[in-house]
Amino acid sequence: MTDVSDLRVPKLNNNDLSYTLTEWLVGDDEPIGPDEIVATIETSKSVQDLVCAEGGVLRHLVPAGSECAPGDVVARVVPPGTPRAEAAGPAAAPAPADEEPVITAPARALMEELGVDPALVRALDVTVVRRADVERLAASADRPRTETLSRVQQAVARTVTVSHATIPAAYTAIRVDVGAAAEAAQAAGRRLRKIIGLPELLVAAVATLHDTFPMFFAEPLDDRTARLSDEPRIGVTIDVGTGLFVPVVRDAAKRTVADVADVMLGFRQTALAGSFREEELTGGNIGVTLHNDPDVVVAVPLIFPGQTAALALTGAREELTRDASGEVVSATVCHIGLAYDHRFVNGRDATLFLQAVKTALSEPGRLIGT
Repeated sequence: MTDVSDLRVPKLNNNDLSYTLTEWLVGDDEPIGPDEIVATIETSKSVQDLVCAEGGVLRHLVPAGSECAPGDVVARVVPPGTPRAEAAGPAAAPAPADEEPVITAPARALMEELGVDPALVRALDVTVVRRADVERLAASADRPRTETLSRVQQAVARTVTVSHATIPAAYTAIRVDVGAAAEAAQAAGRRLRKIIGLPELLVAAVATLHDTFPMFFAEPLDDRTARLSDEPRIGVTIDVGTGLFVPVVRDAAKRTVADVADVMLGFRQTALAGSFREEELTGGNIGVTLHNDPDVVVAVPLIFPGQTAALALTGAREELTRDASGEVVSATVCHIGLAYDHRFVNGRDATLFLQAVKTALSEPGRLIGT
């Protein structure tokens, strides 16, 4: 018999001990070509494609919805015509009927824990039932229960714990008049037919500071050494009600504001679908957190492990102030806060960085290219 190849689950991130094989894209006992995508795997932060390097006939060893750990063998690839008896290993469970949704193992465990009626779960208008779907069903039943964090929120919790335990952070915030920036962003959005606002301008402004303030984009190696980066890669918080994600705007220094707007729109759409890939969520070297509610006047951002700084943009609000001649006028203002690793960044540098951001936003034409 010719060789039989195992299809193993790769290690997709450092936060999870297990994943969920949500869907087989190639049926059991069907032919595949080399480097073909055969399944999707859900981690706590993203949905990943499972690629099979070998060509042949795919034999499932686990059904869709199964929990799997890095290194687990979930399928085998055999030469065409190979009898099943010659491909040793557990037999795959039969695929669910077309009319039945796939229920992931975490979802099924929560159903049993909370006593959720399987009929209600089968009635959901989804093809794959995840733990979050069961949580929503249980909440609608209005029964007393404990709250278990979603896998996305559990990943956030782990990051927060590591950040607070390992990074001696300091914080500084400044008040910024963003009236001109907001007007310029709206005008550019109308002209380019894109969603452009203060978040897009802030990302573009931060990208321009990479060469002047390299330590704000550095990676700490120990208490005395940091690795400088070759380009700004800016992580931006996206929360559309499906969990908190921090995808990364790459090649930020080379992008126009219009480019940044396209990237961030794509992030919001991906967040709604819950289909971020691991590579979209890793590799950032500075963070930008967005707080759109005008009642939020102070927000302390989390510094991601492996980074030295993070900014927070609060909601814009109208305030009365005095102009240069002493007249009382209305101004659109927000606060921009900077959390920084005090081992590598001092307060004076933090203030200079924030003042540079403020200056960039006060000259929005340079950022937009008008």
